[in-house]
Amino acid sequence: MKLAKFQSMFQASVRAGSGEADKPLLKKLRSSPHGANPETLLAVYQSGYRLRLADFVSQDHPGLRAILGDEAFETLVDDYIDQRPSRDFNARFFTTGLPDFMRDSPTWRDDARPVSMALFERAMVDAFDAPDKTPLAVQALAEFSPDDWPRLAFDFDPSLALLELAAGTTASYGAAINEEPPPEKVDAPATGDEIEYAAVWRVDHESAYRQLEPDEYVALCEARAGHAFGDICQMAAFQQSGDIAPERLAQCLSSWFEEGLIIGLRVCSDDQSSKTPSSA
Repeated sequence: MKLAKFQSMFQASVRAGSGEADKPLLKKLRSSPHGANPETLLAVYQSGYRLRLADFVSQDHPGLRAILGDEAFETLVDDYIDQRPSRDFNARFFTTGLPDFMRDSPTWRDDARPVSMALFERAMVDAFDAPDKTPLAVQALAEFSPDDWPRLAFDFDPSLALLELAAGTTASYGAAINEEPPPEKVDAPATGDEIEYAAVWRVDHESAYRQLEPDEYVALCEARAGHAFGDICQMAAFQQSGDIAPERLAQCLSSWFEEGLIIGLRVCSDDQSSKTPSSA
């Protein structure tokens, strides 16, 4: 047997786990000088591979482990490894499929709390790996005349994710990374009315997150979609059935600058074309 074929068989066996398909490979393996037979030696590699994959998932999902408990979390990870084998050389990309697996699984798709936590923690990992961008300071607004402000539109850091989650997700995550018990509030299953909003992004080479009030979530969604400052209040008021005062929107805008979310500004004409860019 050629070396390349042997290596391919060995890799496939390690990734698939023990089974009938191991027989051709086992015939080519030798016992160790210390007496371990080929079955034992292959099992060491197979179990070690699964342990490494499970460790990657655990590192990326401390909040999910905390709210599920060790036993349920490990069962979930075992099922995930079995049903969604790794297809990428980079283990980081193996873990990103967990939320989608849970949403497709009859066991997990109706349980809002763990699915929300998995989505939130994937956003945290994605933000950490996002490319570096230089945020604008609030002083960049001085480049524009007051008459242009209603038509100002914003470019946001590409790491920014806006999430609709089961209530208590961010608090449970904070408790988990601080090694504290999950908040009692999230013990009851979340319903469609029990939701919270959150922003996740990268700043100073680290992932950051913040829970958002509903009005700010709507405003931030509209701003990221490219709508001008003067239009956002009306859009948010329509979607939320309530007014967002200009003072409140100005407060939100100040926070977006301070938190490093905005990387560019532009003035839009009536047809939304860019007129005067100012970007990092």
